[in-house]
Order: sequence, then structure tokens, then C-alpha cells
Amino acid sequence: MNRLPVIVGILLVLLSGKVVAQAGGWTLSVAAKANYTTTSRVFYNPDSPSNEIRSQYAALEDIYGAGVELRLKLPNDNFFISLSTEYLSKLQEQIQTVAFVGPPRRAPVKDGFRLIPVELGANIFIPIGSETVQVSMGGGVGLYYGTRILSVAGVDAPQQNKPVGFGIHVESSFDYRVLPWLAVRGEMRFRDPELTTENRFDKPVALYNGVAIAFPADVFRTRINVNGLSFGVGIVVDIL
Repeated sequence: MNRLPVIVGILLVLLSGKVVAQAGGWTLSVAAKANYTTTSRVFYNPDSPSNEIRSQYAALEDIYGAGVELRLKLPNDNFFISLSTEYLSKLQEQIQTVAFVGPPRRAPVKDGFRLIPVELGANIFIPIGSETVQVSMGGGVGLYYGTRILSVAGVDAPQQNKPVGFGIHVESSFDYRVLPWLAVRGEMRFRDPELTTENRFDKPVALYNGVAIAFPADVFRTRINVNGLSFGVGIVVDIL
């Protein structure tokens, strides 16, 4: 979060200035993109009374996804609004030590999450005097729908709630117009959503390599924070 005030401050300065509109006849475009998010954090004990335990997390890095975006721009205006959604997924599989109930055991663990951001943005074109290249900067608000994925020794822990996070984002994008109606887009986006999930194992015990692994019967909570930079590349088609 410490990067966000700086980025927002720069954005406010740009939005408060008098910026000359770039030329462009299109008013509505749709983009399909692939994206990459650098990192995220999973906090396994978000309700612990100990601040030290509560702040411990595991980093899940290299998150890939895809999305679509609509942009609406009024004629002869340098502002546009955008509506976008993405699908992000990260799943990590490894053998690790687990100790839910009873002595620690080594077992295969699948751990990860799925995240669907739905974001509404307001953006401004940065004048560079070119009809072929368009640079924009902006930000907005978003809703974030998430699911935690967890399986230990083949026993799943289905999610018991449907958390929705709320947050803000800032972004910048670069469009290179190949044809009057077609462009290639690169973008960078920063968001910091948090979600708290509730899961429960659907079996009390499982056998792995002849050793019994006991699972807790109660619901347990996990906090997911996707706080990395997101980079995207895609194709833009003007439809109006």
C-alpha cells in the first residue's frame, strides 16, 4: 500500500491540468488481453491475537490471467471511462509439512486461489502529438470476487463463504494503432484487494503412505492479498 499514495498523487496532478485532446474518431472499443501479476500474499492466521503470527504469510508469485475491457470515449474529449473484468488463477503444488491435528506429517498440498476483478475506471489521454500512439493514465474502483483452493493429501477444503472485496486501482496504458480500427495495447496496473475466505475439510482423516492425517472439523479463515503489479498485453478493436 505504500506505493499507492504516490501513484494517486501523480494521477491527481495530471487530471487537474489542462490537457489537449488527442485526435480519434472512435467512441467505443473492446480489448482482449492476457496479463501477468507479480505476486500475492496468503495469510493463514488472520484472526490470531498475536500480531507476529497474524502478519506471517506465504507468497504466491507469477499469477497469470486473461480479461476483456470496454472503453467509451466521447468525441473530441481526452477523457474516457472503462469497464474491465479479468480471471486470475494461481495454484501451487508441493510436498510440505502439515500439522492440523496431531503430530506434523509430510503430505502433498495444493494451495492457491482464483480472483475475478470487475473494475470501473476514469482515464485521461496524455498528449504526445501522435494519432498512431496513444498513452493514457487513470484509476478507479473495483469489486473483487475470490475463491481459495486447498487440498491436502487428496482431501479438499471447499470454501464456505462468497467473499467480495472492494478497492481502488491505478493504471497506465500504451496503444499502438496498426489500422484505423485495430490497435495493440500494453498496460500496467496496480491494485491491492484483500479477501477473507472460510474453508472446511470435507473429511476428518485421510491416509497418506500408510500414515493417518487428521483434519480440523471447524471452519478456518484465510486472508488473500493480491498486491503485485499487473502487466497486460492485448488486441483492441474499435466497434463504434
